[in-house]
Amino acid sequence: MTKPKVPKRRASSQDRIERILDATVRLLSRQSLAELSIYTIAEEAEIPPSSVYHFFPQLGDVLAALAMRVFAELDEVLNAPFQQPAPATWMALVEQLEARFQHYYQTHPAACELILGAYELAAIRQADRQHDRQLGDSLRVCLERHFQLPVLPEQVDIFTLAMQAADKLLAVDYQQHGRLTPAMCQEATRMMLAYLGLYLPPLLAPVRAD
Repeated sequence: MTKPKVPKRRASSQDRIERILDATVRLLSRQSLAELSIYTIAEEAEIPPSSVYHFFPQLGDVLAALAMRVFAELDEVLNAPFQQPAPATWMALVEQLEARFQHYYQTHPAACELILGAYELAAIRQADRQHDRQLGDSLRVCLERHFQLPVLPEQVDIFTLAMQAADKLLAVDYQQHGRLTPAMCQEATRMMLAYLGLYLPPLLAPVRAD
């Protein structure tokens, strides 16, 4: 007696979305954003274009969703614990964090193309600026967890500005060379340290554990 065929489980909506985003990552890892389309994504994901359009009516919607994934991964990069012993100075801490971000971009070419590339997509740029503010807040919290910070200006967010300035250098580097170069990565770190050094003295008292 033949066994009845078990129907294949239909992929859930979230499974389809992740499949589309994964396909977009693979494409952006080997080609420019300008070459991307709903049809190339559908072909890479091995699903009909109509399935992509169902979840993402426009290409910009796919890219905005992918940007949210990148932002979440960058949050994890910043919030990952430090190896012991923890950095002894705020400069060493910032240098390690910036090295983490640079390593992330160097190992995630799709994120480079999406975030550091020359393509001005309004929805992504707006979300990127908002995420910069969140990263700036997280950087300040991270520093406060380790050091006693002095009184800082309320009119400007120095931590967000420092990160944005470093990212701008990385973006120029990527757009010129198609990758991040060691020299410009070093300059981006120097820029962060120099700017923050206008407000933070070289030595900060550590936060004492209770």
